[in-house]
Amino acid sequence: MAEIFVFIDFDDTLIDQIELRSQYIAAVGQLLRQDYGVDGKQMEPVVDRALSESHNRYVELFEKEPLAPFNTWLEKERARIVETVFEDGGIAMPSGVPPSELAKRLQFDALIQTNAALQGAMECLQSLFEAGARTQIASAWDSDYLLAALMGAGLESYTESKFGPDLVDCAKESVEYYRRIFDAVGCRAEESVVVDDSPAALDWAEEAGARVVQALTSPRAGDPEFPTVIRKLAELPQIIK
Repeated sequence: MAEIFVFIDFDDTLIDQIELRSQYIAAVGQLLRQDYGVDGKQMEPVVDRALSESHNRYVELFEKEPLAPFNTWLEKERARIVETVFEDGGIAMPSGVPPSELAKRLQFDALIQTNAALQGAMECLQSLFEAGARTQIASAWDSDYLLAALMGAGLESYTESKFGPDLVDCAKESVEYYRRIFDAVGCRAEESVVVDDSPAALDWAEEAGARVVQALTSPRAGDPEFPTVIRKLAELPQIIK
């Protein structure tokens, strides 16, 4: 195989987004129980609500302003989420630890306990790696989140960069995201294949000049909207070849 760069989405392409969220919220609840003595099950709806509110704030900002500085938002948002969880859960914030750092630690410790990989994810990434493909993650989640979740699923070692809008300071909400991650890796768009379940993301990738594969690998996947489609991750290595 000639050198080719593969950029794979995370949610509902490599992992089951709903299952991961459920596992993650439960893990956060148990960590809060262990560290602060609260009822972990009662904390789960608190965490769920805080995450939903954060997602709504993301959409409100970046769908209107896709080039707004992502890292400035992320630093403040991490602090806001953990402060909301602690306040609504009746937990005193620990002193001496910046809220954003506390949020990162809690996120990592929870995510490495999760595994919501879709069927064939490991075999797919391993096959791409053995074939010489340069596989990157291309997700709206930040790189710290991706690293921990990939470690939990046993997939981390088969991928290179975990993009992560924070690595290019650009949300995954426009063609600019793909232009920046291609530049960060040092590849030309025509050397790249983007694999994603989202039609909008695939449109942006095509606009940037990449080839695209629509991943209908989630249990909730709909109908195809692009010529090249995979229904199972096991199909991807052969398509890349």
